[in-house]
Amino acid sequence: MQKLICFDFDDVLVNNKMVFKLPLIGHKLRTFELGAQFIEGNLDPKKFNAFVGEVMKQVNGVHIDHVMKLLLHMRLQKGARETLARLKNNRYKIVIVSTNDETFIRRFLEKHHLQKYVSHIYAARFGLKNGIMTGKIYGDVIKTEKVGIVPRLEKIYKIKRSEIVYVGDGLTDLPIIERVGYGILFNPNVITKMEIFTNKQLKKMENTKRLFLAEGKDLRCVLDFVPA
Repeated sequence: MQKLICFDFDDVLVNNKMVFKLPLIGHKLRTFELGAQFIEGNLDPKKFNAFVGEVMKQVNGVHIDHVMKLLLHMRLQKGARETLARLKNNRYKIVIVSTNDETFIRRFLEKHHLQKYVSHIYAARFGLKNGIMTGKIYGDVIKTEKVGIVPRLEKIYKIKRSEIVYVGDGLTDLPIIERVGYGILFNPNVITKMEIFTNKQLKKMENTKRLFLAEGKDLRCVLDFVPA
């Protein structure tokens, strides 16, 4: 039987709770703030598309090399390498599902020699013109709140959605978790926990041991909840 696990990227595989400062031409300094709601995973998924659009406007006119250099300073989540390696050894296909830029994710994986573990990346794309950020971001992963990947994964990997495992961390991961077989939330915040408590479907998943909260400083804690 095919085994498939999906990972969110930001604050799951990488630890990116930070404020970015981008040096620009003319000795100016622009502060790129992802915003407290996004950083803490508090954002309502239905408002996510509009919010990301506002965030991207802050880097309009910045050269992509500046952005990539900055993003590549993000830290790998503790235990991420070991987690991916163990899942790979257990014959899991590993997919990254992210609203971050696909090219950046690939470069980050290459930097940390992790690309050998990942079968597929389903992510957004920064808008560029001659290497300059246009302030736009594209991709179904934004428009569909990540859930658009589910039927695609079923087709590509010949697997039922009820057999897919998804590892996320916040509110924006809940729509896709509701559509797959198993969900694992890595260090979810209070707002995310409250949503689980008040959402009948999510609460049912938790009660039937299909949704788990993995809390710890090391990503390897999620392995305790991944089906064998």
